[in-house]
Amino acid sequence: MPPTFLEYLKGNPGEFDALMDALTIKVSHFFRNPFVFEALSLFVLPEIMENNREDVIRIWSAGCAKGEEAYSAAILIKELISKEVLRQEALILGTDIDRGALEDARNAVYKPESLLEVKKGLLDRYFAVENAFYRLNEEIKTMVAFVCHDISTLTAPKEGIFMDYHLILCRNVLIYFDRNLCTKVLEYLSNMLQKGGFLILGEAESLLSGAADRFQEVIPKSKVFKRI
Repeated sequence: MPPTFLEYLKGNPGEFDALMDALTIKVSHFFRNPFVFEALSLFVLPEIMENNREDVIRIWSAGCAKGEEAYSAAILIKELISKEVLRQEALILGTDIDRGALEDARNAVYKPESLLEVKKGLLDRYFAVENAFYRLNEEIKTMVAFVCHDISTLTAPKEGIFMDYHLILCRNVLIYFDRNLCTKVLEYLSNMLQKGGFLILGEAESLLSGAADRFQEVIPKSKVFKRI
């Protein structure tokens, strides 16, 4: 009897990576949905700093694709530190199931269309143009670690902090899960957050009934939730 496709994948790890690359959508760009990042800069990150003055700020970007979201958060952190709004250092973790996308994230070289939402001042400070591509500078790159992790396993990324994150960005990930798995993932993310920590979902996502009593939306329709 010929092997099943599952057996074939188990025996050929490279084919599994190719399948994941074909099935996953990696559409992202820096500062996607600028309103969310304005809220981070003006309210969320300063509040985290104020309430955790002696702590390292811990941020997790789940489903980070090619790193645009995680690096956007790193740029905000750097800007706030330079303005002395923030004084702490930050530990930022980006995770995804697509190893190819993670390798692109580590290289941090982007097409111009990935940077359409980046303000010119930030573009000039943190990117260098190379052959019509934009390379992120090392100062920002070193603020983020990227590891392969499947959030649907409901396990912690072994390379990261096990829990007590101050901020988790999980945008446009839950849309791929059924309602039962969404409920489990939201409960899991709630447990990974500090009390008073923040969870940010995608525009098309919402808290389900099981998680709604754990969070309060800080700005109406922003998808920025605070664990209460």
